[in-house]
Amino acid sequence: MFILYDIIFLIFAIGYMPILILKKKWHVDFKMRFGFVPVDVEKHLADTKNIWIHAVSVGEVLAVCDLILRIRNKFPEHQLIITTVTKTGNDLAKQKLSGKDVIVLYAPLDLSWIVKKFIKKIRPEIYISAETEFWPNLFYALAKSGVPIIQVNGRISDRSFKHYLLAKLIMRPVLNCVSRFCMQSPTDANRVFELGVDRGRIEVCGNLKFDLASVVDNVAEEYLKLPVKYKFIIGGSTHDGEEDILADIYLSLRSEFPDVRLIIVPRHVERALDILDLMKIKGLSAVKYSEYKEGDDLSSDAVIIVDVIGKLRMLYRLATLVFVGKSLTSKGGQNMIEPAVYGKPIIVGPNTQNFKDVMALFLSQNAIVRVNDPQELKDQMKLLLKSPEKMKQLGETAKNTVDIGRGATDRTLAIITDYIK
Repeated sequence: MFILYDIIFLIFAIGYMPILILKKKWHVDFKMRFGFVPVDVEKHLADTKNIWIHAVSVGEVLAVCDLILRIRNKFPEHQLIITTVTKTGNDLAKQKLSGKDVIVLYAPLDLSWIVKKFIKKIRPEIYISAETEFWPNLFYALAKSGVPIIQVNGRISDRSFKHYLLAKLIMRPVLNCVSRFCMQSPTDANRVFELGVDRGRIEVCGNLKFDLASVVDNVAEEYLKLPVKYKFIIGGSTHDGEEDILADIYLSLRSEFPDVRLIIVPRHVERALDILDLMKIKGLSAVKYSEYKEGDDLSSDAVIIVDVIGKLRMLYRLATLVFVGKSLTSKGGQNMIEPAVYGKPIIVGPNTQNFKDVMALFLSQNAIVRVNDPQELKDQMKLLLKSPEKMKQLGETAKNTVDIGRGATDRTLAIITDYIK
């Protein structure tokens, strides 16, 4: 089975290389994905006890940052290595973990000879993977080397679950390599069980993202350079089509709410220039966040486009009202816990499948507003902006709901500790 997987993965990788170059995603450190670790890092790891943590991209890096720092404090004699797949995730990990004695690398391509080479150089005592990252060759090689694999903050979306069920016979030997599954919810735990994992290896630990408050409350003031005299509507983690909708709503709100300004934070920052052009076509004055200078005034039709990674959670502190993206024109939804930490009133679209249990909790507490279409989004924004008391109540309820969900980091760390000991 693994030989066939190697062949299929290799064909896909070769075919995808030109796309990487065309999309300008090829970079100088991409060679790490072929198993090449910097010589000085390899020499250092040869003399240390190592913990390997994998977080594929920005969302996963943010989710496990607090857990990584807790592991760092609990096991100071170990060297921590975090690997990512995307460059944005890698850049964010370097930014967030700077000065924390954590080595940031790129994950190896999942080809048998490459992962064996990488494992030999990393020499991990344990491998910790965030959310739903299953790599057949890597998992098999780690298990064969006696390295325990812990899946943390695990979740399986509706779509992924359907695909995994179709490939259940193939998935089972991969999942059996995992020592322990720390899942976000009972639904996620039951799905792992249905895929053939015995109950003794499955734990419901909760969602690590509920525990992020302790991290974001210590934000440096440099992130808050925008003038607080305005009421900011923030479109967080927006996807294609949602910026267009937000621009039209903003245009309709300006006359009634002249002190309102719009901040758009696209989920993929490489789209920032396209969004900038879109705003200009709409007749709006757009400025890139990276070029905004503290103290500059914002015109009455100003839209700030955030073109740098790692700023969204900090900027939520400035929000008067928040729309969380990938929920109106795309499916899945993005993280509504982040603005809730700051007690902000939150609106989402109908598509929040990736946060099903989180949404269920928020809705049960009347801590979020869910709309079905752009017209409803505009109506709810107008209604809330007219009622500061209602916005305040909604935000406070959201913050209290986050408190209900906390504790996943402690439960996850206890399980990891057992395996490291």
